[in-house]
Amino acid sequence: MIRIALAGNPNAGKTTIFNGLTGLRQKIANYPGITVEKKMGRCQMGDTEVEVLDLPGTYSLVPASPDEAVTSAVLKGERSDTPAPDVVVAVVDASTLARGLFLVSQVMELGRPVVVALNMTDIAERRGRSVDAEALARHLGVPVVPLVGNRKEGIGLLLETVTKAVVPPAPTWKRTEDADPDLAEIAGRYAWVDGVAAACVRPGPPHITSSERIDHILLHPAFGFATFALIMAGLFVTLFTLATPLMDLCEGGITALGGWLTSGMADGDLKSLISDGIFAGVGGVVVFVPQIALLFLFLALLEDSGYLARAAFLMDRVLHRVGLHGKSFIPLLSSFACAIPGILSARTIEAPRERFATILVAPLMSCSARLPVYALAIAAFFGSWAPWAQGLLMLGLYVLGIVVAFLVAWVAMKIRGRQGTSPLLLELPAYKVPQPSLVVSQVWHGTSAFLTRAGSIILALSIAIWAITTYPKPHADDLANAESRFEAAWKAPTGVSPEEVATQREDAQGRFIAQAALEHSIAGRLGHALEPVIAPLGFDWKIGVGLVGAFAAREVFVSTLGIVYAVGDPGDDTADLQAAIRADTHADGTPIWTMATAASLLVWFVLAMQCISTTAVVRRETGSWAWALGQLVGMNVIAWLASFITYQVLR
Repeated sequence: MIRIALAGNPNAGKTTIFNGLTGLRQKIANYPGITVEKKMGRCQMGDTEVEVLDLPGTYSLVPASPDEAVTSAVLKGERSDTPAPDVVVAVVDASTLARGLFLVSQVMELGRPVVVALNMTDIAERRGRSVDAEALARHLGVPVVPLVGNRKEGIGLLLETVTKAVVPPAPTWKRTEDADPDLAEIAGRYAWVDGVAAACVRPGPPHITSSERIDHILLHPAFGFATFALIMAGLFVTLFTLATPLMDLCEGGITALGGWLTSGMADGDLKSLISDGIFAGVGGVVVFVPQIALLFLFLALLEDSGYLARAAFLMDRVLHRVGLHGKSFIPLLSSFACAIPGILSARTIEAPRERFATILVAPLMSCSARLPVYALAIAAFFGSWAPWAQGLLMLGLYVLGIVVAFLVAWVAMKIRGRQGTSPLLLELPAYKVPQPSLVVSQVWHGTSAFLTRAGSIILALSIAIWAITTYPKPHADDLANAESRFEAAWKAPTGVSPEEVATQREDAQGRFIAQAALEHSIAGRLGHALEPVIAPLGFDWKIGVGLVGAFAAREVFVSTLGIVYAVGDPGDDTADLQAAIRADTHADGTPIWTMATAASLLVWFVLAMQCISTTAVVRRETGSWAWALGQLVGMNVIAWLASFITYQVLR
C-alpha cells in the first residue's frame, strides 16, 4: 500500500479528483482536537492498494488558517495522528497555472515524491490559455498528468504515474534583493513561477469568458442583489414546500414503528420509555433529516455551480459592518432551517474570531422548530387580525432575530477591540454544471454528520427529559385527590349518546390525571421553582413546564402545554389548546394568558437558546464548553430582558 496526499489551491478540483479516485470507498471525520475535516479513501492500482488523503485547500505551506495549518503539518509529517504521505499529488488548475505553481515550488522542497495533476485543461483551452504538459514536466522535473477531473479523464494515468513517482530536484528560484527575508523569498519564487508559466502556456487570442459575461449581471450592484434575493426566496419556498410532506412521512414512520414495537407490551414505565423517550428522541432528530438533506442539496448545487462564492462576495459589505464575514452568509442562511447545519458550515470561515462570532449568532436565526410556537400564539391571540397582518407579524419575528444577531455580533466586535473584520479573500471559480456525484457526496456526508454528531446526544437528553417529566410518580393519595378534583370539575356534555359521554369522560379523566402527575414530577416542580423568575415575563408555572420541555426541542413546547392543560397532544389541530389557554385564570379570576403574555412568549422563543442539540454541536465545533455554555446563558439573558420589556410595556 502507498499513501498519497492531494494538495492544491481552493477550487483547483482536488475533491473532484478525490471522488474520481476513491468512489464510495471514502470516509470523513475530524482531525483530533480540531474541527478541520479529514477526508480519506482507498482505490486499487493492480496489486497495489492506494490510500488517498484529500487535504484542505491552501495557497502556501506558510499557514494562515486552521485548514492550511493541517495541510502544511501533514505534508511535512508533523501530525502524529496522520502518517506522512509517500507521494504528494499537487493539483493545479491549468487555467490559472501561475497561481498554482507557487505551492508546487514549496511542495517540491519537502523531499517527497511529487506528481503534478494538471486539472481543468478543457477550461484552459476554452479560455485560450492551453498548457504544454510535456514542457511543464521538463521545467519542473516532475511528472505532469493532464486531467479533466469532472469527466474522470486521466484518472487512470494519474494512478499509474503515482506508483512510479520519485523525489524531484528542488526548484532553482533565487531570492531577490530585499531587506525583508520573507518578501525576498516570495518575490524570488514568483519570478521563477512567471518564467515557468511563460515557457509552458500557449496563449491564444484574448476574449471574454462566459463566466465574466455572467458576472457582469450577477455581481452588478443592483441586478446582482435582485438576482440574489430571487434565488434565496426560491430556495426557502422550495425548501419548505418539498420538505414538509417528507418530514410528515418521517414522523409518521417513526411513530408507527414505535407503536408497532410497543404494541405487545403492557402499559408501564418501560413502554413509556421506549415510546415517549427513545422513539420521541429519535423522531426529534429524524424528522428534520429531509429538510437538512434538501438544504445541503441546494447548497451543494449553488457551490458546485460557482454561485455560492458570488453570494458571499455580495453579502460581505453588509456583514462586514457588524463584525461578521462574507463567508458568514452561508451558515446564517442554513440556520433558518436548523442551526446545526449552519454551525457545521461555519468551518469555511478561515479566521477563528469571525468563525466563532458566526457560531455565536447562528441560533438567533428563526429555525423551523420555532414555527409551531409562533403558530400557536399568533392563532390564539392575534387570530382576529387580517391574514396579511398576521403574516407581517410572523415576518417581524424573523427580522427581530436577524437584527439582534447583528447587534450581538457588533457588540462582540467592539468588546474585542477591533474596528473591522478580516478582509474577504475569495476566488471566484468559473461557472459550471454541478457534478452529480460530488453533489450526492456532499449531501450524504452533510446529512450523516448531522445524524452522528447530534443524534446520540439528542437521544440521551430526550430520555433525560422523559425521566424528569415522569418521576417521581404521584402517591396514591395524590391520585385520589386528583380524581376528586376531576369529579368536582367534570361536566357531562349534552346532546350526545351515553356511550360518547363515557368515552369523553374517560379521555378527560386520563388527561387530568396526566396533568396532575406532570405537576408532581421533577419537571412540574421545576416549573413551580421557575415561576418567580419568569413571572415578570407574564409566565406561570405551566408555561415554565413547557419551557423545561422545550430544551429538548423547541416544538415540544406545544405538546407539553397540551399535557399541562389536559387536552392531550395537540398535533396539527391546536384549537382545544388555544381555547384552554385563553380560559386559564389566576386564583383571583384574572386571565393568565393575555396578548402581552403571548407577545412576550414570542419574543422569548425568537431570542432564547432552548435547543440542547445545538449546544452540543457548538461544544463539538468550538472544542470548548465555555463557548457553548456562554452562548446558552447569554442568549437566555437577552431573551429574558427583551421579554420583560415586551410584557411590562404591553400589559
